[in-house]
Amino acid sequence: MNAKRAAKLMQIAHYYGEEKQVCKLMEELGEATSAASEVLMLLSYHEQGGKKRDLEARLEHLAAELADVVNVTEQVIGLFGLETDFKVARHEGIHKTLRRIREEQDDEV
Repeated sequence: MNAKRAAKLMQIAHYYGEEKQVCKLMEELGEATSAASEVLMLLSYHEQGGKKRDLEARLEHLAAELADVVNVTEQVIGLFGLETDFKVARHEGIHKTLRRIREEQDDEV
């Protein structure tokens, strides 16, 4: 993470504190879930001849909500010293998914 950005995020995190930022993370995750749901509905609608313009607006909304999630996630990771655990879990998650894909591909053959 960019050092200046990290410093700004941690300034925010320390100002509000652990409890408020965990609550904020929950709020932002909910908003991102809602935005993703709207995109999914419009993707289905778009395939049936829906308006692309509506989808683009929803995608922009999703991008903004995901940005909020990432910002607050980085604050929570920093507040609780989860950098190493986060990196390990992220790495393991990628490899687990790639293994699952290989298994699914093997099952198709």
